Amino acid sequence: MTPISYPPSHRTFGIELEFFLIDNEGRIVNKADSVLEEFKKNLTNTELKKECGKNMLEIATFPHLSSRHVFSNFFDDFENLIYDIDKQDLSLFYYGSYPGKNSPEMREEPRYYAKEKILGKENWKTAGRCIGFHYHYSLPRRTFNRNIKFFYPDIKERDKHKVLNVNNLFIALDPAITTFMQSSPYYQGNYLGKDSRIIAYRGEEFFEYENSLYARQPDFGTLNKYSLEFNELKNSIRKRSTEWKKLLNEHDVSFNKFTKYGTSILDSSWKPVKVTAHGTIESRGCDMNSVKKVAGLCGILKNFIRYINKNKIKIIPDKIGNKNPFKLESDKLYVPQADYLRNVLQKKSAVKGLDSMKIREYCGSLVDFLDKNVIDNNKLILQEFKEILEKRKTTSDEILDYVKKKQGYTNYKRITQETAEELSIKLSDKLFKNLLITRKMSEKSVF
Repeated sequence: MTPISYPPSHRTFGIELEFFLIDNEGRIVNKADSVLEEFKKNLTNTELKKECGKNMLEIATFPHLSSRHVFSNFFDDFENLIYDIDKQDLSLFYYGSYPGKNSPEMREEPRYYAKEKILGKENWKTAGRCIGFHYHYSLPRRTFNRNIKFFYPDIKERDKHKVLNVNNLFIALDPAITTFMQSSPYYQGNYLGKDSRIIAYRGEEFFEYENSLYARQPDFGTLNKYSLEFNELKNSIRKRSTEWKKLLNEHDVSFNKFTKYGTSILDSSWKPVKVTAHGTIESRGCDMNSVKKVAGLCGILKNFIRYINKNKIKIIPDKIGNKNPFKLESDKLYVPQADYLRNVLQKKSAVKGLDSMKIREYCGSLVDFLDKNVIDNNKLILQEFKEILEKRKTTSDEILDYVKKKQGYTNYKRITQETAEELSIKLSDKLFKNLLITRKMSEKSVF
């Protein structure tokens, strides 16, 4: 994302959306390069980018102050892209993992070669089988040095507080927003949990999935710990970068060849929350989902951050937050402690989703807090997520319902390739309608 200059008090945001390419039979195809070559130049308001697998594409918006502006630009380009891809008899599949077998052709540039060697060949293929939605929120003005792509040494205390607050908020939100966005009950044809992508991606030991992407190097993919002091955040970044450089050296790959962004030490983490070389804090833990859900989540995150900054709210991990998450007392907003968040809520979210009472309560507490304190005028922002709670059905649950009806209620834990292809076509066909509905809502400033 290209940085844009704004007055000091203004903060921008941008989004990245990943997609799989499928053919008219609903099968994954490795044709990203031909799409990039032919259509990349046609996108003037967004950037169409390659990903680690040749079966994937990423669309990134340029940062802006206004949600309406960000989404207006995205809608214009995305509508054209859908049309152009359709002319090639291809479609975009936009859920966190393809339900059937997916054999990605992985790229071989030094960056990708290094990750394959460090993470393991079979583990690395997982990266080509998972797609997500990433939300970027700009760091406060005069905190980030774009020349060295890291923090300035002399940041004001109030700005340090803002950085920590957004970082810790994104971490605390992870089990809730990943539940609302979960769309990947199947991975390689097998039911792993309501969010199979997280199980196959992050490298958490308690998921007991030995071929997960970061199983060999979990420090680079598992859910973050909170940072209670600014130096703690900086030191954790430096430590992780040092460890990654050592791993690169073991495989004779220089950090300069590996990194996308010069020599930024920030290009050494793929955790659910990260400070990026763009000068943003990124929430990157969610499954990709419908454009409408993406826009709704953007509205929630943007308004939540503005609320805590405007009211000088402090994010406080505490036992109080375990039992009463998002409890507000004066200027303190209590969130769960790190161990409880990671080992209980994250696990239950990925495995059980809304079948877990703890997750229903956690997600419900978030929505109640937003409804009462944060989302004043545009209540439609929350509508999608309230309906998910009322029906107790995420996109993953809807996919499971479809497979149960198709294959039988006792025979759904392994999806046949035929069902996967049929389902993929059915879901991809809904993309354009969903885009039009979301565009109309955006024009009314819903998000």
